[in-house]
Amino acid sequence: MLPYQNLIHLDRKAATPIYLQLTNELVKLIQNGQLSPSAKLPSSRMFAQLFQLNRNTVTKSLEELEALGWVIIQPKKGAFVVDTFPIIRPNKWSKATDKNELATINDFNFYDFPNLKRPRAFQPNFGFDDGLPDVRLAPIDELARGYARNVRQLAFENDLSYQEGFGNLALRQQLVKMLNETRGLNIKVTNILITRGTIMAIHLAAAASIRKGDKIIIGETNYQTANMMVEHLGGELIRIPVDAQGIEVAKIREICEEQTVRAIYVTSHHHHPTTVTLSPERRLQLLEMAKQYNFVILEDDYDYDFHFGNSPVLPLASGDVKDRVLYFGSFSKIIAPAFRVGYLVGPARLIRELPRLRRTFDRQGDTGLEKTIADLLIDGTIRRHLKKSWRHYKERRDFFCDLLKQELGDLVAFQKPTGGMAVWVKFDERIKVAQLSKQLQQKGIFFSDGSNYNPPNQELNSVRMGFAAMNLEEIERCVLTLKELIP
Repeated sequence: MLPYQNLIHLDRKAATPIYLQLTNELVKLIQNGQLSPSAKLPSSRMFAQLFQLNRNTVTKSLEELEALGWVIIQPKKGAFVVDTFPIIRPNKWSKATDKNELATINDFNFYDFPNLKRPRAFQPNFGFDDGLPDVRLAPIDELARGYARNVRQLAFENDLSYQEGFGNLALRQQLVKMLNETRGLNIKVTNILITRGTIMAIHLAAAASIRKGDKIIIGETNYQTANMMVEHLGGELIRIPVDAQGIEVAKIREICEEQTVRAIYVTSHHHHPTTVTLSPERRLQLLEMAKQYNFVILEDDYDYDFHFGNSPVLPLASGDVKDRVLYFGSFSKIIAPAFRVGYLVGPARLIRELPRLRRTFDRQGDTGLEKTIADLLIDGTIRRHLKKSWRHYKERRDFFCDLLKQELGDLVAFQKPTGGMAVWVKFDERIKVAQLSKQLQQKGIFFSDGSNYNPPNQELNSVRMGFAAMNLEEIERCVLTLKELIP
């Protein structure tokens, strides 16, 4: 008899009923060949003894297996794995697969993606991340209660089926109201599509704008994920400098006079990674160029809500742009990265088309979650949360920047950002950021090696250091540990 106690794991604290856990575990044994066709399963009495279960629980599990077609129960003989499955040998992974190489699996050559980098997981609330919110501040209780309520309500209204792909109507309506009031966008519901975060919005916008060989202008330092998307779609990147006023718009005119440019990607409010804000003068020039040279602007406004100085500059999308700006943002920086809800704003004719493209990789979003966020916008929870987190993040920015100056002095160069959740820090050339990254991570503190921010063939020795996810005590501990590691 198989050592079922070693092969089957049952968690009595899990939400899944024990009989379903047992069913699922037995299905796995059949699928991987450890229970072969026609094999007899132990009796319900024996299973009950092995796992200290009620016999009725085991009987219910066996009946579920029979209903699903995995076993057949013969009266007075027991339960047998059906004999219609092919004999499956337990899989032995090749050395290539152990190394995460997709070159050869069962002699079939899959395509791999060497030019695309995997997303990095960040240790929550400890270390210098890329500029993430503190999820401990998020209105999780309100979100959880609202989600449970909305799922029940949607089920009661028989509205848990497929949707058209535009996103929950209530959320679209609330976002139109919010974006018009706070950012001067002057849009309607027909101008907005709900996405699973900003990355999906960027992908949809890029896919609708870019074909192989198209020229796309970006900052010399730029959001790496956007760069990868453009190149994956076959676009050719043209990099131009970024200074204290943002991307150097005058360079764009020079390029457009010589060749056809299809699009420009900008993080207008706080440039990624350097955090600088595109000046109002350059915004106006860029909008005029979009009309003159017939290109589209992909405007990523990922952290508009966190501006600590004067009033934030209105987005490019708020100008008279004649449908030349595609604008996107998300709730990832407001609530938490795990809640994948974002939005894409554009001309109605494009928004009507995008669900066709979306359907090729994502049928629709999470209707319950989208409706819940709409409710939190309506009842003011999001607004109150933004005010609270704004105070915390401003305090943390000031504390972090003062501490960097005090403890590291001339070893680092940076400008206090007017907003956002990170500081762009350049280290003295005697300090190697890549080595410092390894040392800090050995102490359990996340610190980028800087490679994600380097333009081709350049070593900036600079890092985007997120401060918002840590409280003051955690910031101090991380900075002092950083100081200890610098010779």
